[in-house]
Amino acid sequence: MSGFARMLAGMVCLAAATAPALAAEKCESKDNRAIGAWKLNLQESIAPQGSPFRPYTLVVRRSDEVLDFVYKGIGHDGKPFDFAYNAQADGVVRELGSGLKGSMTRLPSGNYEARLWMPDGSFENKFCQLDASGNKDICLATLTAANGSVVFFKQVLDRQ
Repeated sequence: MSGFARMLAGMVCLAAATAPALAAEKCESKDNRAIGAWKLNLQESIAPQGSPFRPYTLVVRRSDEVLDFVYKGIGHDGKPFDFAYNAQADGVVRELGSGLKGSMTRLPSGNYEARLWMPDGSFENKFCQLDASGNKDICLATLTAANGSVVFFKQVLDRQ
């Protein structure tokens, strides 16, 4: 997987972090526990085999019927890289820029399934869950390379 794709692999993790208790009712952004700034915890995360994670932060501005967040990290070239997402979680595959495609689907639990198709032909399928304290977001995912090989990874983000 390219450095660009590795970096983008975690960008929607936080958007998938809506508290299950909020699923039964339509929440207002100000009440949503996912709102705020989050940072990848490199010590608690498990990177895909052979691909180290690069530090990044995510700022979630809204996570109700619309997901609105900004990803900020460092690209494989060592330069800053920002990405913003602002759309409904309706399962529609959208062009997200730089050859990246993605879809978000709201699940009955109130969480989201995130799917990303990378420019290098790899595919990521990710599910995230806030812990009981609301201070950690734990994401479990698989990454399927263009050649069909599949690797598991885990991302833990800490509330800032």
